[in-house]
Amino acid sequence: MILARRNERKVRSDWEHLLSPDSEEVLTTAQGSVRDNTHLIGVTLSEATQIRKLGDLDEALRFLRIGTSVIEEFTPSLLALLGVMTKFSRMVSAMAPVDPLVPADFHLAELTNLAHLHRLLHQMIVSTRQRFRLRLFIIGKGVSITSHYLLAKIRNIVSRKTAAEQEWEQVERIGCDFSRLAEESVRSFRTLLEALSSDATKQLGEELMLRGRQPKSLPR
Repeated sequence: MILARRNERKVRSDWEHLLSPDSEEVLTTAQGSVRDNTHLIGVTLSEATQIRKLGDLDEALRFLRIGTSVIEEFTPSLLALLGVMTKFSRMVSAMAPVDPLVPADFHLAELTNLAHLHRLLHQMIVSTRQRFRLRLFIIGKGVSITSHYLLAKIRNIVSRKTAAEQEWEQVERIGCDFSRLAEESVRSFRTLLEALSSDATKQLGEELMLRGRQPKSLPR
């Protein structure tokens, strides 16, 4: 175990290479889909906050409702992506080492604790494939937790029509946590593509129905 960890840095550098054209295409499409959705969530929450500060609470609440709709639609898709990644990770014989989540990157206490647990379990596992699947599992749990808290906070604000600064700041912070987890999902997706064969990459792209998918537009 000690020797394996000492060699991790070298192994990671050995795995850093250009993706094949097929992998680049799949990565670009998946990455764009995830980032479009997380950007949309970030924009609605940020706009809602700014509008509230200008004194138009009703319009701010409208933006929060838009954010709620996007979160509700995107969360299952992101969890499904993580599930498919777990499935395809069993098709590789070796892959680049992955890092555990960083507790300091999160605001929610539940996510900080989850990241600490991840770091502990990460040290107990030597196989890179097992570490990768552990990472996906932790990210998935984090996405579920964050989405639940974010939706609950937003609905609470909307139902009570509150303008309390502290509650709106909590929504912004949790939104940042959600974006962080989405970005960690993208990083994991790239790691998987680096390890998959060309045929497996094409199969992955077909299963995710990535080709031809259009980015979402801001609801009116």
